[in-house]
Amino acid sequence: MVTEPGWEGCRTFLVDRREPESETVTSFYLVPEDGGALPTYRPGQSLGFVLDLPDRMAPVIRNYTISDSPKDAFHYRLSIKREPAPADQPDLPPGVSSNYFHDLVQVGTKLLVRPPSGQFALRPEGKGPVLLLSGGVGCTPMIAMLNAIVDAGSTRNVWFVHGVRNGREHAFGAHVRAVSQAHDNIRAHICYSRPDDGDVLGEDYDSAGHVTAELLQSLMPDTSAQVFLCGSTPFMKTLYNDLIDKGFDEFQIVYEFFGNACELRETTPEQVAADTGLAPDASFKVEFRQSGVSANWTPGAGTILELAEANGVEPDFVCRSGMCHSCLSAVLDGGFEYTHDGVVTPMSDDEVLICSARPTSDLVVDV
Repeated sequence: MVTEPGWEGCRTFLVDRREPESETVTSFYLVPEDGGALPTYRPGQSLGFVLDLPDRMAPVIRNYTISDSPKDAFHYRLSIKREPAPADQPDLPPGVSSNYFHDLVQVGTKLLVRPPSGQFALRPEGKGPVLLLSGGVGCTPMIAMLNAIVDAGSTRNVWFVHGVRNGREHAFGAHVRAVSQAHDNIRAHICYSRPDDGDVLGEDYDSAGHVTAELLQSLMPDTSAQVFLCGSTPFMKTLYNDLIDKGFDEFQIVYEFFGNACELRETTPEQVAADTGLAPDASFKVEFRQSGVSANWTPGAGTILELAEANGVEPDFVCRSGMCHSCLSAVLDGGFEYTHDGVVTPMSDDEVLICSARPTSDLVVDV
């Protein structure tokens, strides 16, 4: 698929309609205010948003996956889960942007939108088996990929495996079931970790419990599939390592975080040093100016954010993947580099997303 170039900066979109997908997930259909054409995108990519939220001094930056196939798109669909405060930390605030969408974004609301982007994307015309593996609202890019495979008329073998708490929280369940029943090359397996009394085994879900590598191996013993993985950090970290242990090719597992990002595969300081071209005993001084704390960064220390946390500094952050800009900090002196692709880089070279960066020299940040 050849994607068309997007627009520069932000473009104003209108909410054309909104539809509930479950008790916790709502879809929002966006159309451009100027009535112009929409560039296509690759299934799995996301849109960036600059949100002016009530009681917020500065705009909030967020990314949300486009949750449908790009074929003949006259709108972009987002499917957003309302994020409550963490169950184990009820005093923390609920998800700022997700609750804004659910509570305040209605038909006719205007939104400032950045063009489709992201490396977590599937080629519908690709060959070979594919496993679309998700937990919770991590299903949204998988729905886009599944629909794109169908729209492309592909005959590649597809497994759609999804884990969710129960039918009340299960988005797109009927759609996935219908697609798998209509296409011999597509199979679906749904796990409910805590099914309700009204959830019917064999109709609403296929097994109780969590998605495990053993379950996946029983469904598809062929480990040659390309795997697309998306969900919470614990879900992804467990499955990523277990899949590799079961014989899946690490380089055929593509993933994206829908929560706090982390390294899925444990790396040694020697590996980090090799990746950066530094000596294993390299060391840079990082000063967190506002906090009055200085610490030595070494290849085993991780990101600047991780170094801060290890030394009692508590910067703001949300995604840990360089997307939301909650950790944006001014660079007062020194150099840095990003640890992975896909970071939505700040406008200024004197700003850094500390969740996804490491120093390349002694560094002073305004944290």
